[in-house]
Amino acid sequence: MHHFVIGLDLGTSGVRAAAVDASGKVLGLGSAKLPPTLSLGARREQHPDDWWVAIKLALRELSREVDLSLTRAIAVDGTSGTILPVDASNQPLAPARLYDDADTGDRAARLRSLAPRESAAHGATSPAARALDWVGLPGLHRIIHQADWVNRQLGSTDYVTDENNALKTGYDPVARAWPEWLREFGLEPAMLPSVVPVGTPIGTLAAAAANALGLPAGIVLAAGTTDGCATFLASGAREIGDGATALGSTLVVKLLCDRPIFAPEYGIYSHRLGDRWLAGGASNCGGRTLAALWDSATLTRLSADLDTATPTGLDYYPLPAPGERFPVADATLAPRLTPRPAEDARFLLGILEGLAEVERLGYQRLRELGGPALRSVRHAGGGGRNPAWMRVRARALGVPLTDAWSEEAAAGTARLAWQALGVTIGAHPGHLRPRRGLGELAKDFDVLLLDQFGTMHDGQRPYPGAADALRRFREGGGKVVVLSNSAKPGADNRARLAKLGFDGRHFDAVVTSGDAALAAMRDGRLGRAFRAGAKVHLSGKPGDDYGFGSVGFRLVEPAACEAIILAASWEPGRSWREQVAALAEPAARGVPVLVANPDLEMLTPEGVRPSAGAVARELEKLGAKLIWFGKPLADLYRTALLAAGEPDRAQVLVIGDSPEHDLAGAHRSGLAGCLLGTGIMVGADAAKLGERLPPGEWAWLDELRW
Repeated sequence: MHHFVIGLDLGTSGVRAAAVDASGKVLGLGSAKLPPTLSLGARREQHPDDWWVAIKLALRELSREVDLSLTRAIAVDGTSGTILPVDASNQPLAPARLYDDADTGDRAARLRSLAPRESAAHGATSPAARALDWVGLPGLHRIIHQADWVNRQLGSTDYVTDENNALKTGYDPVARAWPEWLREFGLEPAMLPSVVPVGTPIGTLAAAAANALGLPAGIVLAAGTTDGCATFLASGAREIGDGATALGSTLVVKLLCDRPIFAPEYGIYSHRLGDRWLAGGASNCGGRTLAALWDSATLTRLSADLDTATPTGLDYYPLPAPGERFPVADATLAPRLTPRPAEDARFLLGILEGLAEVERLGYQRLRELGGPALRSVRHAGGGGRNPAWMRVRARALGVPLTDAWSEEAAAGTARLAWQALGVTIGAHPGHLRPRRGLGELAKDFDVLLLDQFGTMHDGQRPYPGAADALRRFREGGGKVVVLSNSAKPGADNRARLAKLGFDGRHFDAVVTSGDAALAAMRDGRLGRAFRAGAKVHLSGKPGDDYGFGSVGFRLVEPAACEAIILAASWEPGRSWREQVAALAEPAARGVPVLVANPDLEMLTPEGVRPSAGAVARELEKLGAKLIWFGKPLADLYRTALLAAGEPDRAQVLVIGDSPEHDLAGAHRSGLAGCLLGTGIMVGADAAKLGERLPPGEWAWLDELRW
């Protein structure tokens, strides 16, 4: 059985929960929305009870993908600077006031006269300034941060916070103490929580909270961090000199340092990560400049044809409006976007070069202020999905660029939960153990969950030893459930298998992602967009309705659709890129896309080609909201186990040709697995597959044979 930890990310508009294993793989995600923030002038408030309800809902959604009983620890991040007053029972004495609440009167001026220049407590939104409003509340026990309140609800034994959430309230991360100037300001340190380093164990999950959330009682609670620091941790950066750039509406750079950097004039201060420091700044340049000029579909079209090898020579500073703080401190700095070439593509390339230069200057500024030399950069955010921008950045920065490990702050927080258990994620990669055949494995397993394409057959003909191996396994008393990411119903797949020579002698049942999607539609779990009468575009092989015609949709062209069912890739008959282009307009509108076949690759008569999952990922980059069915999600495995008679999981073996689907699904469900050298693994070197494997030992067979 494979265990995991959970990271909880409390944002302004919602809560996200991520299950992460010891290799760093995100096994599942759950989310829930929060009610709109109450805005009263400069005041911004939320009620903590809404956080707790959203946490329950997010974990309930997460439970559809993973077995929550396998959770070993949990950590929470919160929005930096969100605070609330509580009594001795953790009951809120007033609504929480958010990080951007600027209803603080003249207290910012008082802070300037008391707090050191490098303190993060300065400014109109200072939590320390807001906290003064509650000092005289009857029954006041502590003034705490968002994550602190949740941790107390979970079972922490004291009012405790982490060094990053405490920073904007006035905490001194160098001295590791609440400073004396807070007393003069009017805040006694005794009113505030005690402070510990991130990733410190702070208690165990209480029975009441465990029952409410569906988690095991007694698992470790770890001190978390702020949402911004969690996003950096999610990037995967871990060495001094590793940077992370968030390429969103603004451009944010962060650098892992061996010493703190404080430069308020540039908006730079440093969070503490144990004995290391995280310094960074935010430019006003970013995606907002591009969004003001082109829509996402036009940007995609223009970017595809850019010749990035030859610099334009345009010297742009692409601000969306006057004013910049980092890497240049100038409140009057004007955007520089002239001269504008006649060709939009050249204009776009000049802007991308300008953004890359701002990023380079940002890391250079951190270096000038005492930071380490930049050694690598992870990137996250929508800009990271623009290949042209990536090429321009690579030239400007001159260091290796890689995708962030995850863009989920909750996944970064999960790193701290593993830290509390003494585990550094990613330190235990998976490996393959060659086996002779199914006969050798059969003595240890009673049930097979068996992939179809690339395992039993290649789409045209059965693999030579597959039928014999399955027949012998079943004659020995074993059960076989075919578990497929086919968008077609199980009945259609049984008919196809029969044509290839597989029948009741070889398997007991067939479970497909298409069956799971149809069941969800008919149960109404997917909402109005996928109910009878809805305007849906079905994308797959021409002339095939994949069983979805029985729902009663109004099947329409992409321009008129309110939802998309992505059933199959157009490959090899037509390019999958053409399919993405055909669906780009509704994707940019943010329509929901039901992915009935999540495979990233598929075996075709012309070799391995991108499958529907690859199409879906591109549509997500354009703005589509994806709804996934199939492997590696735990729901499909639970259905397959039910079809097998709910066996002991220790007696179940998953067999397939995809590390990302078959083995990852086995890992999420706590099952053993065997990878085959057929299907999409044809020609693969088993010794070089480590990075694609979940942690642990997995069997390897060249082909399915006895």
